[in-house]
Amino acid sequence: MFRKAKNKAENAGTTDIAEMMPKTKKEKKPWDKEKKKKVRRRVIAGVLAALVAAFFVRNSLMAKNAAPMVSTVAVSVEDVEQILSTGGTVTSDEKKTYFAPISVEVGDVKVSTGDTVKKGEVMLTFNEEALSEAKQEAEYKLASNEGGYESSIHKDNQYIADLSEATTNLEVLDQQIADNENLLKEINKKIEDKKAGWSYNGAALQATILEQEKKIADEKQKMEERHEWEAQQGLPSDDKALRKQQREKEEKDEAAKAQIAYDEEVLLNLQEQAQYNSYEEQNNKEVRELQRQAKEVEDLIASYKEYKSEMKSQKETSENNVLDQGSREKLEADTALEKLTNQEKLDDITSVENGLKAEFAGVVTELEAVSGQPPTESGKLVTVESTEKVYVRLNVSKYDLEKIAEGQKADVDIAGKTYEGTVSKIDGMATKNDSGAMVVGVNVNIDNPDENIFLGVEAKVYVHMAKAEGVIAIPLEVINSDRDGDFVYVEENGVVAKRRITVGISSDSLSEVKEGLTAGENVIMANGMEFEEGMAVTAMPMAQE
Repeated sequence: MFRKAKNKAENAGTTDIAEMMPKTKKEKKPWDKEKKKKVRRRVIAGVLAALVAAFFVRNSLMAKNAAPMVSTVAVSVEDVEQILSTGGTVTSDEKKTYFAPISVEVGDVKVSTGDTVKKGEVMLTFNEEALSEAKQEAEYKLASNEGGYESSIHKDNQYIADLSEATTNLEVLDQQIADNENLLKEINKKIEDKKAGWSYNGAALQATILEQEKKIADEKQKMEERHEWEAQQGLPSDDKALRKQQREKEEKDEAAKAQIAYDEEVLLNLQEQAQYNSYEEQNNKEVRELQRQAKEVEDLIASYKEYKSEMKSQKETSENNVLDQGSREKLEADTALEKLTNQEKLDDITSVENGLKAEFAGVVTELEAVSGQPPTESGKLVTVESTEKVYVRLNVSKYDLEKIAEGQKADVDIAGKTYEGTVSKIDGMATKNDSGAMVVGVNVNIDNPDENIFLGVEAKVYVHMAKAEGVIAIPLEVINSDRDGDFVYVEENGVVAKRRITVGISSDSLSEVKEGLTAGENVIMANGMEFEEGMAVTAMPMAQE
């Protein structure tokens, strides 16, 4: 009971149709209403026959206290396909409105609203004389524009040449002056560094000389002090000790004199170095060469500056006679704009000399052009909607939304002809339909449109949402539901057993059973009867087609 109510709610607004697919390969088509009616009539007839037979058998058996008779259907292996059957409106996926390229009188209008047109078909023409005059005018304006621009540029070229020469030379001169000034700074820096080096060396030598002189004076002072000290000491009485003492004095004097002589030689060397350093500081060849280079660079800078003054004067004179940048850009822009406008107008006129042609096959949905009259104020002439790129616009409920997906294939019936389709778009937002229910828009693209397509008409659409082949399947009528889920009653050795099942996809008559049943088991059709587990029954199998 709960299961049937749930199925009814899920199918509100749309109907899920499934086909039992035979095991031999055949072309599969969705069931139409007639086929559904036939299937339902067969099921109802079978149920009624079973009820009538059950009634008479029951009455007969009741008299003998026999178990009640129930109708059963065998669990079978079938192909189950879930199909969404609904309707929608055929809509064009491409639309173009043609506007008048120029405001000239419309000639012959060859189409009417609702007419179908082929790609390249002439929809209307323009007055030939008016079109010819407009074309000639555009050609004259184009030639005049080009001539005026060339004249202005020719007059300005000489001024530009002088200005370009001065500008280029000034840039080069500025760079040369800057480079040579940097070179002069480097040379002067080298001269200063050289002189600073000699000056530093001279100062260091003078300091070393002073230190050396002090060292020699200290050594001589120490030798004199030692002599005074030795003179104050008495002479030994022993000749041997006396000779030893005299020998030691002589050795010390020789060592001291040798050290003083060495230090005086070092001092002399330092004094010679100081003299050489002083000479180099005043007369170094490298410094004199650097000074000569510096003078040459200074002279070169002076000549560059003089030439720069001449170029600056030439630039100022040229600028008074040449167009400034803004005026030149404006001239070029105005000329280019006028050329573009005239060329576009000429191209537009040429494109409709043989009439306004449809860019694709379609249907004329709007027509404002009137023969013998100029275009309307907006210039709008005709609107064509394509029949080469079309789709059917559907509205699906929330129950079907979770089962439909982009890329699913569909069969589309338009005016009795079937086309192949593909789900191409699912809206990301729900809207309310005329009944106030929330629905989601879906586009089903027609993959093989032809000239028989009618825009705006209702189309029947069968979306193939899911399919399971070779699965356990049972009729929808035998499935029951309670708070714990779905279940069926099966007949096992003459008694009733309640069996929990897990269902998969379903058609309009069958449901896939994923768990709970095996092929060949007998499922009881309630037919309004109440059952309890363990209840004794007599099974009467229903014939299956």
